[in-house]
Amino acid sequence: MNFKRRFLVLITVLFSGIYILWRILRTIPIEFGWISIILGITLLVVEILGFFEMIVHFYQLSDPLVLEEVPDIEEAAYPDVDIFISTYNEPTELLFKTINGCLNMEYPDKSMVHIYLCDDGNRPEMGVLANQLGVTHLVRDTHEHAKAGNLNHALSVTTSPYIVTFDADMIPRRNFLLRTIPYFVKDNNIGFIQTPQTFYNPDLFQYNLYSEGNTPNEQDYFYRDVQVMRNRSNSVIYGGTNTILSRQALEEAGGFFVGVITEDFATGMMIQSKGYQSYAIDEALAVGMAPEDLKSLINQRRRWARGCIQTGRKVNLLTVKGLNIAQKVSYLTSITYWLGPIKQLSYILAPLLYVLLNIIIVKTSFIEVLIFWLPMYLLNNYTLKTLSNNIRNTRLTNIYETILFPALLPAVVLELFGISQTQFKVTQKDGSQKLDGGNFQYKIKAMLPHLILAILSVMGLVIGVQRTFTMATPAYIVIVFWLTVNLYNLTMSLFFMSGRKAFRQHERFLAEEDCVILYNQRVIRTKTHDIIC
Repeated sequence: MNFKRRFLVLITVLFSGIYILWRILRTIPIEFGWISIILGITLLVVEILGFFEMIVHFYQLSDPLVLEEVPDIEEAAYPDVDIFISTYNEPTELLFKTINGCLNMEYPDKSMVHIYLCDDGNRPEMGVLANQLGVTHLVRDTHEHAKAGNLNHALSVTTSPYIVTFDADMIPRRNFLLRTIPYFVKDNNIGFIQTPQTFYNPDLFQYNLYSEGNTPNEQDYFYRDVQVMRNRSNSVIYGGTNTILSRQALEEAGGFFVGVITEDFATGMMIQSKGYQSYAIDEALAVGMAPEDLKSLINQRRRWARGCIQTGRKVNLLTVKGLNIAQKVSYLTSITYWLGPIKQLSYILAPLLYVLLNIIIVKTSFIEVLIFWLPMYLLNNYTLKTLSNNIRNTRLTNIYETILFPALLPAVVLELFGISQTQFKVTQKDGSQKLDGGNFQYKIKAMLPHLILAILSVMGLVIGVQRTFTMATPAYIVIVFWLTVNLYNLTMSLFFMSGRKAFRQHERFLAEEDCVILYNQRVIRTKTHDIIC
C-alpha cells in the first residue's frame, strides 16, 4: 500500500516539477514591461513555494508512522500526573464541565492525578469553583507572557513527572490517561504526545456551508492526518491542549516558550531540539468547542498565522541547534503555509489584471496550458483526495483559503516585516456567540473584499466570453475557466459569511435555582445553568 502511495506521489511531483520548469523558462512576460515582469515573478514565486510545500506534504502523507497499540503496563507503574487547565476569562459553567471531565478520568490510583485550575484572571469565582470540585486553584501575582507565563508558573509549583495541558473548553474522555500515559512509561525518550482537537459542535465552515453531513470538521484533516504524518520526521506540532508532556523534556527545553503568541508551536519545537521524540495519535480523547462566530474564527486564525511566522523569525529555523534537516523542512512548511493569503490574492488578481487592464502576468498559449498545467492540476487533486482518504480536496482547500485570505493578509504582511502582535487574545468560547455569525456590521465589513472581487470577476467573465468569440482565439478559454473557478470560491465565501440562522432561537441564562450534586461522597451545592427560556 505504501508503495502505491509513494508511486502516486512520485508521479505527481514529476508532473508538478515539469510544470514549474515550464513556468520558469517559458511564461515570464519579459517583453511586456516592468509591471508585467514584477507581477509575473511574484505569481511564480508563490507557485514555487506551493510546489515546495506540496512535495513535503505528499511525501509525509505517503508513508505515515502510526504509533503502535497502547502498551500493557502494571498498575503500579502508572506515575503521578499533573493536569493544567488554562483559563483567563471563560465562564464558570464552561470550566465546570472541563474540571468534571478531568475528575472522571480513569486511573489506577486517582490520588496520583493532580488537577490544577491555572487561573490567569485571578477571579474569585474560579477559587469557589475549584474549592467546590476539590481541585487546586493556581494564581500568580504578575501576568507576564500570557498563557505561557501562566503555565510556567504552574510548572514551577508542581512536581509530577508528566503534565497534561487542557484549554478551558476541552473535556477529556474517561480513558484519556489510560490511552496515553503507558507510552511514556515504556519509552522515557518521548517528549510529548498530541491527541486530536475534536469538537462537540459543528465548526463554522460545516455549519455555514450546510455541510455537516458530508464534510468533516476542518481541523480533522490537520490533527488526524497531517499531525500523524509528521511522526516519522519527529516534527509533530504541539497544539497547546489535549497533550501529555514529559516534565523532564519540558524543563530541558526551558519550560513553555515565551515571547511569541503561539507558545505551543515554539515549545514543541524546543522539546524536539533536545532530542526527545514526539508523537501524534488520531484517536479522539477530548472534545471542546469550535469557534461559533466569524469574529472569533478570524481572530483565532490571525493569531495562528502571526504566531507561526513570529516563531520562525525568533527561533530562526536555519540556525537552531538540535533539529535535523527533515525537522527543519517540516517546520518551514508549517510557517510558509501561512503565506497562503498572498498566494490566494495573486491567483485571484492575475486573470482580472489581464482581462480588465490588459496586464499580462503569464505568457502562454492554450495548448501549453493543456500540456503542462492540466495534468499537474488533475494529479494534485487526485493525490490529495487519495492520501487524505477523501477528507480533503483542492476544491475545499481553495474555498477555505478564499474565505480567510482578506482577513489574514494584513496580519501576515505586517508579521513578515517584523511588526508583531504581542498581546495574547483568547479565542472566545463562552457559549454566548451565535452560529449565524455574530453582529451584522462585522460580517458586512468582512464580506466587502469578497464582494468587490466577485463583481470584478463577473465583469471579467463577461469580457472574457465576449473576446473568446469575437477574437476567435482559444487563449481566453483559459482566462474564462480561471475566472469561473475564482468566482465560485468567492461566491461560496460570501455564502459562508452571510451566516446561517441558529437552531436555538432563545438565549440561555443562569437560573437562580439551588441544586445539590453528589460526587465521590461529597456534596456540591451550586446553581442550575443552561436553562432555555
